[in-house]
Amino acid sequence: MKKIILLFLLCAFSWGASSQRQASNWYFGYGAGIAFDLDSNSINTLNNGQLSTNEGCSSISDDAGNLLFYTDGTIVWNKNHSIMMNGSGLYGDNSSTQSAIIVPKPDDENIYYIFTVDTSVYENDPNNGFNYSVVDMTLDGGLGGVTQKNTNLLQLCSEKLTAVLKDCITKSIWVITLASENGTSDIYNTFHAFEVSNLGVSTTPVKSYFPSLSIIDRRGYLKVSPDGTKMASASIGNGLQLFDFDPLTGQATNMLELTIDSSESPFPYGIEFSPNSQLLYVHAYNDFNDFNNNQSNNNPANHKSVLAQFNLTAPNIQNSQVIIDDRSLYRGGLQLGPNGKIYRALSATYTAGLPYLGVINNPNNIGTTCNYQHNAISLSPYTSSQGLPPFIASFFNEQIDIINNGESSTNLDLCDGESYTLSAPNLSGASYTWSLDGTVLSEADYDLDVTQSGYYEVYIDPNNGDCAIEGKAFVLYNPNPTPINHSILQCDEDGTKDGLTLFNLNEANISLTGGDQNLSTKFYTDTARTQEVNGSSFTNTTNPQTIYVEVINDNTSCSSYSELTLEVSVTDSNDTVIEVCDDDGIEDGFYTFNLTDFDTDIVNGLPSNLEVSYYETYDDTLLETNQLQQTYTNTTPYNQTIYARVENANNCYGISEVTLTVFELPDINTEEIKQYCLNFFPSTITLNAGLVNDNPANYTYNWSTGENTYTIEINEAKEYVVTVTNANKCSKTRTILVEPSNIATIDGFEIEDASQNNTVTVFASGEGTYQYRLLDENNIVYRDYQDSNVFENVFPGFYTVSIKDTENNCGTVNKTISVIGFPKFFTPNNDGKHDTWQLYGVSSMFYPNTKIKIFNRYGKLVKELSPLSEGWDGLFNGKKLPSDDYWFYVKLEDGRIFKNHFTLKN
Repeated sequence: MKKIILLFLLCAFSWGASSQRQASNWYFGYGAGIAFDLDSNSINTLNNGQLSTNEGCSSISDDAGNLLFYTDGTIVWNKNHSIMMNGSGLYGDNSSTQSAIIVPKPDDENIYYIFTVDTSVYENDPNNGFNYSVVDMTLDGGLGGVTQKNTNLLQLCSEKLTAVLKDCITKSIWVITLASENGTSDIYNTFHAFEVSNLGVSTTPVKSYFPSLSIIDRRGYLKVSPDGTKMASASIGNGLQLFDFDPLTGQATNMLELTIDSSESPFPYGIEFSPNSQLLYVHAYNDFNDFNNNQSNNNPANHKSVLAQFNLTAPNIQNSQVIIDDRSLYRGGLQLGPNGKIYRALSATYTAGLPYLGVINNPNNIGTTCNYQHNAISLSPYTSSQGLPPFIASFFNEQIDIINNGESSTNLDLCDGESYTLSAPNLSGASYTWSLDGTVLSEADYDLDVTQSGYYEVYIDPNNGDCAIEGKAFVLYNPNPTPINHSILQCDEDGTKDGLTLFNLNEANISLTGGDQNLSTKFYTDTARTQEVNGSSFTNTTNPQTIYVEVINDNTSCSSYSELTLEVSVTDSNDTVIEVCDDDGIEDGFYTFNLTDFDTDIVNGLPSNLEVSYYETYDDTLLETNQLQQTYTNTTPYNQTIYARVENANNCYGISEVTLTVFELPDINTEEIKQYCLNFFPSTITLNAGLVNDNPANYTYNWSTGENTYTIEINEAKEYVVTVTNANKCSKTRTILVEPSNIATIDGFEIEDASQNNTVTVFASGEGTYQYRLLDENNIVYRDYQDSNVFENVFPGFYTVSIKDTENNCGTVNKTISVIGFPKFFTPNNDGKHDTWQLYGVSSMFYPNTKIKIFNRYGKLVKELSPLSEGWDGLFNGKKLPSDDYWFYVKLEDGRIFKNHFTLKN
């Protein structure tokens, strides 16, 4: 058996190397495409494709890598991107996972078979099963035509389709799909392998039946490993299975169930083997019950995907699983390319593709060192979808490793001047043919010394009847960085002038690398470059001292060597003290300095063309790290020392201390409002400069009046300003607004009297703020001071109105008023209470000429009163009148007339 497997491997090496260019052109997704240029080891984006497919697609090129045709399983397009003659109506479906695969007829370069698998997505959509059609490239002037269409092989099958070389002697190919045992049921448990030979397509398959396998979800990829020894099947609803495969018999055996270690993305869809057939990659996602019309399915936020890796050589394959990538993403296929990398289809939802492909750059490496790169290949303006074109797996079988460096079997990066030998197996009696970019070289031995970039191939004929063996290598010579020497002149660290100080060697990186950001440096003290030192902090041991530098291209690892000369300067620059007042409006001891304002003081007396930079600490100054900006706010209040570095052409000339001092301002009350009583003029009031808990003798004063004392006397209402200055010449200004005030001027009264609600309104004017009071005729407070100038419910009588200046004590003014009113009754019984009836509010001052007449109920005049008399005692002609209601008539001097009645009670 081992001999049979070895024979297959040798066949695959030979057949795969000569056929891999047939996978050079890929068309897929929504108008997307890429082309592999194996000679330059590059990929070009194609924008001329006609496909618009959610999933299934396939393409084929000739042995030189020129496109022949491509299809979505229903329509075939020729190399001119027109529908091929008779190229429509194939029984595939662009919503089938692997709707088609193209297989060349052995020993006939003009005949190709398109195998298709259908699907049933919509109601009443028939499933046409597994079919093949024939393409003849001699038709239509070499553009090809479909001659035989939709020959049925299985009535029903899954959406899975793959192919692999049987052997290199017959060059027959197995085309494999998953169906039921008899091909008529939609319970899938049997792999059907149909042989394609130089006689055509055999309609009798080799069946691999697995009773425990009962797959009902047809979606998901089927793949055979490049070496033909393994087969994997992914079914969204039924998990992942791994099988042993015998390419000589077409038989699958030893089924192993695998699961994805992701609770969010457990359902496998895309699968692919590594070129060395030792690793299996799986693209799994989270939603297997998705349809085109499902709204939640069209929301990218609802989708999660993982990219998992299984090591097929591990004792426990399930436990070898590593999650390579985990992100929000929809399902997608995986496909090995002719350059040995695996590509990942990217889509956001079922119908929304993404304008990129993901790439596993080193798929033979175990774990994350396989170097998965998301969004690696731009397809813009077109997009990927869920599918990528499948090819015969043997196209990609890893050939013999002629690089042998343990890093890559296909790509070799070298540096200019570096020598390397490619080496094939040394087979006794074999013939070796080496070529560079397709041109045969003179070397006929098993190894080859390479001297230039290019695509190297070796063809080995064992000359013993066995199949030929091939190997390849993409060799790239990268240029070494251009070496640049440099010198650093540094200032002495501790002022001892011993020529030894601290250097930041990295400060020279821009000069050593020419500013190339792709270059980095390493520093050594010996010419052999074995004693590496810390570039960010190094103290020289001699003055001057040579440091040996390795300049490295971080992308290619190519390097060159240069020298860095260190020299310590013993010159000095000027220290300086910067003093400012804390007048930025905050008064917290912090101040924003413009550091360039100090340059002149620091370099005063020194040579011209010096540059000054500033740092917070001495070490930062030495190492030129954390340079301060032009504007700087001190971090320690009131007093802080920073440092200035003086340089000449980036060489240190001296280091200065710069003392930043922020003086406090005088502590004063900056604003005050006072009042001056104009009625007190020319008396004065005192204003002061407003110091807070300090001795006035410590300050000087400058008033807007021209005075310079702490206090001044004023008798004029206006604004006064004083500037207070301390011993550090820091000043603050105080503004005092003296507002005018005055005793009130009574402008009049409005009295509503002889009513049920007697009201007194006082009208006053003046510069002050006033309050109002009523005193009765005995100077007893009747209504105390109030802000309102209106008094309500005032009892009739005589009152003194007082108006005072409430805030400024400018004085009080008084005025007597009268409120007219009438008693409702009187009791003339000589008890001292209500013995007479008289009009209230009338006196010799108020209304002395008032006319008062009293009548009985019959209208007879019984008394005519003088307003100045004591009042009526209830007598008429010396006799008491009876208790009764009596009427009065009053005419005041101001012309007002009042009529009403009152009661006499005996």
